[in-house]
Amino acid sequence: MEHESQAVILARVSSKSQEDEGYSLDSQLKLLTNYCEGKNLVIRRVFRIAETASKERSRKIFQELLTYVKKNKIDHLAVEKTDRLTRNFRDAVAIDDWLNGNDKRMLHAVKENLLLHKEARSDVKFMWNIHLAVAKKYTDNLREEAMKGWAEKLAQGWLPAPPPPGYKTVVENGKRTHCPDPKTAPLVKRALKGYLEDGNTIETVYESLERMGVLSKNGRRLSRSYVEKMLKNPYYMGIILFNGQEYPGAHKPLITEDLYNAIQDKLHRKRPPNTVKHDTLLKGMMTCELCSKAICWQRQKGRYYGACRRDNPTCKARKFFREDEVVNQISEQLEQLVCPSAEVMDWIVDMIEQDRNSIVDGVTENKDNLMLRIKRIQAMDEMLYDDKLAGEISKARYVEKHEQLQQDMEELRKKLDSIEDDVADKFDEAISIIKLTQNAAEEFKNADTTSKRAVLSKLYTYMGLDKESVSVKFTKLVQSIADKSLKSRSKTQMLNMTVRTNEKSPSNRGDSSESECNSELYPIWLGMRDSNPRSWDQNPLPYHLANSQ
Repeated sequence: MEHESQAVILARVSSKSQEDEGYSLDSQLKLLTNYCEGKNLVIRRVFRIAETASKERSRKIFQELLTYVKKNKIDHLAVEKTDRLTRNFRDAVAIDDWLNGNDKRMLHAVKENLLLHKEARSDVKFMWNIHLAVAKKYTDNLREEAMKGWAEKLAQGWLPAPPPPGYKTVVENGKRTHCPDPKTAPLVKRALKGYLEDGNTIETVYESLERMGVLSKNGRRLSRSYVEKMLKNPYYMGIILFNGQEYPGAHKPLITEDLYNAIQDKLHRKRPPNTVKHDTLLKGMMTCELCSKAICWQRQKGRYYGACRRDNPTCKARKFFREDEVVNQISEQLEQLVCPSAEVMDWIVDMIEQDRNSIVDGVTENKDNLMLRIKRIQAMDEMLYDDKLAGEISKARYVEKHEQLQQDMEELRKKLDSIEDDVADKFDEAISIIKLTQNAAEEFKNADTTSKRAVLSKLYTYMGLDKESVSVKFTKLVQSIADKSLKSRSKTQMLNMTVRTNEKSPSNRGDSSESECNSELYPIWLGMRDSNPRSWDQNPLPYHLANSQ
């Protein structure tokens, strides 16, 4: 087969309106196929660019076309019109280079009756340049109109692009706006806040989002670089960053400005933290009970010893504290948090999760009802305005009713703003802390220094040294768990003592059955609420635990 009898055709539809106007891919392919048959050209391959293709995808197909015709020595390229082939001068230069590479190569623009090749007359090349300029003018005008629309949308406080993870697009009154996605917003918020915890990095946030199943707008897994962009994105605090400029957003923020600034401070440290030769576990975490100064640690003879500045005689008279002895005391305190029944704790977590779902559903229903009432008032206000235009009510009556409706709408919006959106986060954090208290002793024993510090920072609000003992203050939630664990251990010991007899037999070792112990422990943790009924006493533990942070 002669190379000069082979051809490649390109069909492109770049917008839905063009397809409606008769420029569909099928109609183009039919036209170009008939043309090639009339010219005795054998079609080697068909390239299509549909209206759904992105800009990157369109360029990729164009480059594939050029590579194909060069590699297979195709001499004929057929398109419907110039603007079906290219609308920018960069691609036009690539076409000119291809044509000038061989005097047998030809470009066929069928509807423009244009046959362009290396030796084409100047009039033909002049018309080619005119068609290019017109095509370029079309894209420039299209971009100009799009920019106008973007500017107006930004002025109204809305992002003229898909929102980041945690938000979804909604259509209201014909306008596309963005609001927090009930499914992913709490997860993204938790991940952003979690970045500030000790030991957390971009990598840990990435792993957290992947574990929770947060995906990109295309339904794909987030990359590490994209997670870093999320941490830097001011959209989450209510600011739209578009083309290098910031605009106040009308969408609801997921985090506060202070939290966003704290994230940026951690991301953009002016200088890396100083490398410390001896990075001790308790550095900066303990205080002297006598002088209220920080305990500093130093290495002597293979051990770490701690002391305050020893500014007063009493502190000077005290000996240094050995770090391993202090750590042992902390480990013993963490063991006191463990409930003697893992089954009871699992049931408590299950109860809190049920309370969480119930309360979150109630909050969502309340918000939906308020939004429905607001929309009804808006519809009434619009109908009232139509009545005014039709002359069915007087201007004074319209002003009176309009102001009343606006006042009612403002009160409903205040109620809507007062509803806590982070109620689910409180419950999730409470569940996380409860699980941590039951595993803290084991984690503290086996974890590295960074993880140990993270455990201590989540459980304690204060750590001090008095003589040779450790004085600590738990968080409110952890203290509640510690008190109930102590009562549970006492109750278990008392039950074991009750069943202990003088009879020494393998069947009677003085231990009560697990089910008997559990039935006695439930009231300690949940008052009069047991595992079957759903009644509440005056202090139901799940709700109060979740709100005692």
